[in-house]
Amino acid sequence: MTGGFYIDFNAESGKPSEGQSIFGRPPDFTVANVMLWSNEPMIAIDARTVVLGYLFRKGPPSVRVHEGAGAGADGSALAASSGRALLTGYWGGYIFVHVTQGGALYVLRDPSGLLPCYIRRAGVETALAGDITDLAVPGPGRIDFEEIGRILASGDARGRKTCLFGVEELIAGECLIVDRLGAMIEPWWSPWDHVAPRKMSVEEEASHLRQTIADCIGSWSSCFPSILLGASGGLDSSIVAVAATPRSERLTALTLVSPGIVGDERPYAHAVASSLGIRLRDAPLDLADIDVERAVTPHHPWPISPIFKQAVGAVHRRLQSEIPIDAHFSGNGGDGIFCSIRSAVPLLDRFLSEGPSIALGKTIRNISDLTGADFLSVFRHAWTRHRRSGGVHLPLYNELGLEGEVLARTEAQGFSHPWLLPPEDALPGKTVHVAFLMRAQKSLELYPRRSAPPHIAPLLSQPIVELCLSIPTWHWIADGRDRAVARAAFSNRLPKTIIERRQKGGPTEFNLSIYRTHRDRLHEMLSGGVLAAAGIIDISILDEPEDVSWRGNAREQRILAFAAAESWARRWNGG
Repeated sequence: MTGGFYIDFNAESGKPSEGQSIFGRPPDFTVANVMLWSNEPMIAIDARTVVLGYLFRKGPPSVRVHEGAGAGADGSALAASSGRALLTGYWGGYIFVHVTQGGALYVLRDPSGLLPCYIRRAGVETALAGDITDLAVPGPGRIDFEEIGRILASGDARGRKTCLFGVEELIAGECLIVDRLGAMIEPWWSPWDHVAPRKMSVEEEASHLRQTIADCIGSWSSCFPSILLGASGGLDSSIVAVAATPRSERLTALTLVSPGIVGDERPYAHAVASSLGIRLRDAPLDLADIDVERAVTPHHPWPISPIFKQAVGAVHRRLQSEIPIDAHFSGNGGDGIFCSIRSAVPLLDRFLSEGPSIALGKTIRNISDLTGADFLSVFRHAWTRHRRSGGVHLPLYNELGLEGEVLARTEAQGFSHPWLLPPEDALPGKTVHVAFLMRAQKSLELYPRRSAPPHIAPLLSQPIVELCLSIPTWHWIADGRDRAVARAAFSNRLPKTIIERRQKGGPTEFNLSIYRTHRDRLHEMLSGGVLAAAGIIDISILDEPEDVSWRGNAREQRILAFAAAESWARRWNGG
């Protein structure tokens, strides 16, 4: 099942729309100066209101609102509130579209961010689409190199702007309002509205989290006849597997194998699949599938996808010729949503929330067990962090290989994403938790939505996120374990080897193999590339001697990241 949508608002009625040529048919929804095309499920609320994507009435049990079924008795309330009522009574992966009697357009993107939404504004015309290639075409002058430099400098630097001039993102939970006088964006949902603790014990939180995850992921699973789940045997994807299995008609787990011990997680994936009775496939990542000159995800508006994802895509294409795949599921975002924090900020949070108490000693012990630091080091780190910034999250920068002026400008600008500007009373740990959530929502789409099955990261579902935000950070490290509440929630549903697993594998050796195999071509690309010409990267990183220590690994990984950005930029520059 493929998707995608295009929305056109034009104050000058009668002007042809690009949507006609993109979709090759008349619009599916027309009101006043608004035309809409959609291959997503489309739910007609009334003559002026539709919802694109997947919508569920909040439970438990949550109930899907099917295409063509409207929203029942709540439909008039949704239209009257211009979509605000969706934020409390519904959830899903959707775009809400409403045209008022006066001709104003309201477009609300749901808080999960699971359905992409980008905006192009030019004069009297505003267009929105779920695929960046529907809003921009490659060519000279298209790329915002300064924004590429910012995202290479810091994952915290991403905001509304994309790396293509004239195109921005409608951030999850925001509503775009367009009329004849112009356009404005309003934040209708914010993670900061959900950080207040619910005064529950860890056991009560674990029970609530288990029920919420089962409800949300079960609801998602019921939407697709055949699901391919990326399963590494890590905690997050294993939780998705547990929750998806009961309501999935056909669930196949896939574990990818790369060189080295840490790249082979088949024993863990097999333990999960065997305990649940689901099919498990494994496939190697193959260097033959790598072309370092090809853009990895040109349909993303930020060049942040690593080169090894080309091999992942090749595995998926081969599998799709063997088995039906209606959707890709993953545990993406789990680390951030389950607040996998490894610092002393939970100690600051507990002290600021409860004041001095014996319980602080338990939190210090948990941080020590989690990080390996001694008690005095934990206390010193907490105090140093508090003195530096009050403990709140500050942007993290990677200066390796960047031109100094790029880093200086990025540091001077600071945060640009609205979620990273916390209220004055925000606890330090929650500023970290919200930053994790922001990063998890960027560029979720594996493939162009109009030509491939959708990617669902169900842990980002609004009820799960809101619940996790309300859990105190010191509960997430209970008993000296990261993601402790999630571990407790599924301790009786997953093998002990998964619940107690502390280290996670990955494609590190495969990445190094890519670098070593294509070293000369990678260096040639970057030394004569558009990023160097634009003054973004310092090519002296290419001349540094090889280093067999972890520092050398960091350099090689950085060069691979630069090469992925270079190939993306060349593609969008018209090359």
